[in-house]
Formats: sequence, structure tokens, C-alpha cells
Amino acid sequence: MTLSNHTNKTFKHLLIILLGGMAAGAVFQWILPVGGFLQGAGAAALLIILCGAVLYAAWRGSGGGKALAWMMLAAFLLRIALGVFLAWGLPKFGYQEPPQQAGFVFEDAFRRDENAWALANSQTPLAEAFSDTYETDQYGGMLFLSAAVYRYISPDAYRPALISILTAGAFALSIPFLFSVLRCRFDRKTALWGGWILALYPEGILLGAAQMREPFFILFFSAIFWAVDGWLANHWTVRKLVIFLVSAVLLFLFSYRVAIPIIGVLLFWVWVNLLPRVKEKWVRITGWVILGLGMAGVLYFFWYWVDAVLHWDTLQTIRRSGMVQFQIERLPQWMHFPFILIYGIFQPVLPAAIAAPAPWIWKSVGIFRAVGWYALLPVLFYGLIRVWSVKDKDQKRWLGVIVAIAVIWVFVASARAGGDQWDNPRYRTIFMPWIALSAAWAVRYVVQTKDRWLKRILLVEGVFLAFISYWYLSRYLPQLPDLDLLVMSGVIFVLSFVIIVGGWIWDRQKARQTLE
Repeated sequence: MTLSNHTNKTFKHLLIILLGGMAAGAVFQWILPVGGFLQGAGAAALLIILCGAVLYAAWRGSGGGKALAWMMLAAFLLRIALGVFLAWGLPKFGYQEPPQQAGFVFEDAFRRDENAWALANSQTPLAEAFSDTYETDQYGGMLFLSAAVYRYISPDAYRPALISILTAGAFALSIPFLFSVLRCRFDRKTALWGGWILALYPEGILLGAAQMREPFFILFFSAIFWAVDGWLANHWTVRKLVIFLVSAVLLFLFSYRVAIPIIGVLLFWVWVNLLPRVKEKWVRITGWVILGLGMAGVLYFFWYWVDAVLHWDTLQTIRRSGMVQFQIERLPQWMHFPFILIYGIFQPVLPAAIAAPAPWIWKSVGIFRAVGWYALLPVLFYGLIRVWSVKDKDQKRWLGVIVAIAVIWVFVASARAGGDQWDNPRYRTIFMPWIALSAAWAVRYVVQTKDRWLKRILLVEGVFLAFISYWYLSRYLPQLPDLDLLVMSGVIFVLSFVIIVGGWIWDRQKARQTLE
């Protein structure tokens, strides 16, 4: 392609972004008629065009390609569309609660956004967001960003849905970073799987459509991961260094408690990658000692906060769910936390989302989130099992770390938020880049090897869902006989054991027949 044709193509693309953004801004204001039409349409159009331009630059910088363009476009538009729909639909079809009547899915976002609007309309400098004045955002980054939008782009009226444009853009921007890493580390098909998982994972769509920090965490994680991977591959550039530094600083401004574990696991992953290159024994020992001391320091720093939170969230889970409270009372004290931990891993519970009575808008959201997690969970655990069969020792080492940490983080999120059906999945998505990478590799492995074990894990999940669905339905349909939880758990365990052991015996028999 000549330089002239290249320039013309770029001009056409930017013109489409400009005109499309203006049209989308008008639709945005028409559906959510807050304040003056021109002011609202202009504010929405400006943010959509800015996000579109940044996404276009990232797409071009990553090498382009139609598949990546469709991923990013789908991720961006799906989240904007859902954000507008929820802002319009929750006041009409949701519960009569202040956050929902204001169009918010998450109460935390509602309280923080109210403070952002108050800060924007005051004479106080926006830097006050990083002080202790506003308890709704103890870190300040998201509060600062929201207040800046309201003060400089939408000063005439309170338009919370504008913030969802930025979260949608942030989430979509994470895709080219992850896609590039997957394409370099694996192959194009694995990169496609990873990109689409990240783009279409339901919890990610919901968070990207809301005024939440998690899309920015995912963006910064993906960008730092991409920059570090480039350094390991000796492809370090000034652009990667700048993106690394900016992403790391912003990550700390949005939440240092999230930044520390992300930076920590990335440093650990870098060290594992570098181990084959380190020949001196004393360097290896020193490296492990430094990592060990760093981990101990982090655990000590966070221990009192985590310990208090674990007890509080466990207590909240028990109080909010009568069913959980009933089952907890039947268990010995030492089993309470393990029960909540396992219960949290399966949140949002798909049978509960289907069976529990709720307004249609919430039932739809609940089923949407749960279906996504129950599709991803077995693939993730399958990857943890199968990654150790990788023949290449270097790939097994660094890939095993990623998959193991992704699974460990699922347990950490469950421990941190107990059985809460909102906070638990939200914390889980912070490591979504590595979860998507792990799932993409696992799916690609199944396709290449025709391995049967993923089907067996899915069958185990099907048994679990069948019994749990009956258990939940019996709560709301008195005509159904009750099924004791302990008895049901025993039956699920036995059937799962039969499926796993039977599959292992079947494979042994097939292998023996092949040898004969």
C-alpha cells in the first residue's frame, strides 16, 4: 500500500469515528434526556470520539487486523449500549432504591459518583479527590476522573452514564495489549480466543458498562504485562517504557491495594522467565530470597486489613442469605469459612439466578453473569490440570505460573468477599487478562489434542448444576420434596468421582488397546 493510500484510509477511518461519535452522542442524549440536548449530545460525542481515536491508535499500533478491530469495536459498543440501557431501565424496572433509581448497578459507584458531582460543582481543586475528605473513594483516582468529566465536559447537568463511556473505552483498550502478547507467545488462533474471551466475558461487559474502577485495573494490568513481555523478548522501546510507567503510576493512583499484588505477580513471573538465563547459583538464591521477603512484607502490610475484611464479609454473607445462614448453623465452627470460600467460588450461582424471584431486568443480568462464569470456570480449572503436560520446559514454567495465579486469585477473591454475589466476581475480574490467557490456551489445547478431560469436567459441572438447581427450586416451590444439603453434596461427590475415575480407566484401556 502506498503512503497516499495509507493516508486516505486513515482519514476515512477517523472520519467514520467522528461522524459515528456525533450520531452516537445524539442517541445517547435522546435516550437519557438530562439537561440541554446539545450540551448532553456534545459531551457524549466528545468522549466517544476521544475513546474511538485512542482505540484506533492502539489498533494501528498493534499491527491492525480485522479480527482485532471487531473485538475492540464489539467490546466498546456492547458496554456503551448496556450502560445506556441500564441507566434508562433500572429506574423503570429495578428496585425502589436510590442507586437503582439513579441508574446505577453498583451502590459503591453511586456513592462515589455523587461525591464526584459535588466536587465538580465546588470551588475545591480536583486534587482534593486524593485526600481523606471523600471516604467513598479511599484512593482518589476514579473520583478525580469522574469529577473532571463533570466539571469540564458536563457542568450543566449530572450525567452519570458519561462515565460508562470511559470505562467501556478502558476495557476495550486492554484487548490489543493482551492480543499482542498472546500472538507473540502462542499463535494467532490462541490470540483470537483470548481476545474474544476478554471482550465478551459477561462480568467484564457489566463492569465496563458501569462507573467502576475494574476496567481501568484490567487496562493497566494488560498494558504493564505487554510492556514487560516485550522487555523479556528484547523488544524494549521508548513507547513501551512510557506505557509501562504511565500505567504503573495510574494503577497506584486508582488503588495501591490492587497495584501491589499485580506488580508483585508480574515481578514473580518475570523472575520465572529469567531463571533459565541465570547461571550463577548465588544470583538464583538471592532472587528467591528477595521475592520471599517482598511477599512476606506485602502479607504483613495487608494482614490486619485482610483479616478484618475476611471476618466482616463472611458475617455479611451469612446475614444476607437465609439459606446460607441455615446451612452454616448446621456445620461446626471450623467449617464456616471453608463453606463460605467454596460457596464464593460458585458466585454468581446460576441456579439461584434462574430460580430466585426478581424483576426481569435483574434476573436477566443475574443469568447473564452466571452463565459467563459457569462457562469459564471449568475451562480455567482444566487449564490448571493440563498445563503441566506441556512438553516445552520453559513454556510450562511461565505458563504454569500464569494459570496457577489465575486460579489462586479466584480463591483470593472468594476469601476477600465471601459469598457476596457482587463484590466477589468484581474482585475476580481484576486478573481477567491472565484468566482470559489461561482459558484461551486451554481451549486451544483441547482443539489441538482432542483431549476428553474438558468434556468430563463440564459433565461434573452439569451434575452439580442439576442438583443445586433442584435445591434452589425446592426453596421456592413447596410442592417439591426438600433435599438435604449434606446428602446432596455426598451424591454430587460420588457421581463426580465416578465420572473422573471412569474417564481415567477409559483412557487407560484405550491406551492399552492402542499399544496392542
